[in-house]
Amino acid sequence: MDFKQQLRIAYDKDAKRRDYKEGKRNQWKLDVRQHFCDLLKKEGKRTVLELGSGVGLDAKYFQDNGFEVLATDLSNEMVKMCRKRGLDAKVVDLYNLSSLGKKYDGVYSMNVLLHIPMKDLCKVLKIIALSLNEGGIFFYGVYSNGSDEETTFTDKSRMNLPRLFSFLSDKTLLDVVKERFKIINFRKVEINDNNPNFYFQSLFLRKK
Repeated sequence: MDFKQQLRIAYDKDAKRRDYKEGKRNQWKLDVRQHFCDLLKKEGKRTVLELGSGVGLDAKYFQDNGFEVLATDLSNEMVKMCRKRGLDAKVVDLYNLSSLGKKYDGVYSMNVLLHIPMKDLCKVLKIIALSLNEGGIFFYGVYSNGSDEETTFTDKSRMNLPRLFSFLSDKTLLDVVKERFKIINFRKVEINDNNPNFYFQSLFLRKK
């Protein structure tokens, strides 16, 4: 079974739990989302593509803030949850964003590229850049353990199914985005007092 099929099966199984529990968001996630909104509004941008929308909470927030939004996910069940929230939502593979036939002012990606194999990351970033209008804004947020590590992990507390994770050091992450994007802002968000080596990498980027 390839990694995409593993992800689709895992997130299909987890959709109902996330629909129930994801309303209780960490404040740092809300802050990142608000900063993305503020940045796009300041520049008069109107269209947003969300990658890996999950049950659609962020996409719904963007829509409620006046943006034209397309929510996308690899999971059929997640897309159903998005549509239940009144969102325009499609099952889309990150490797095939060109199938949308449209470019966007902003792309939002929260812990999605975390599941892309390291060998494919440059390719996927190129695809994302091609999905943005000139000067478009890309939010790229992922968890990190501070090192470059690719592993398949089964979270027994959630769906109890394997998923691929690709963690990147700050240096590797910043180096890999520079080919396609200018860095607007990068910061590390501490999220787990019990594990200080596990944190969130928040990147706001502009298409070159």
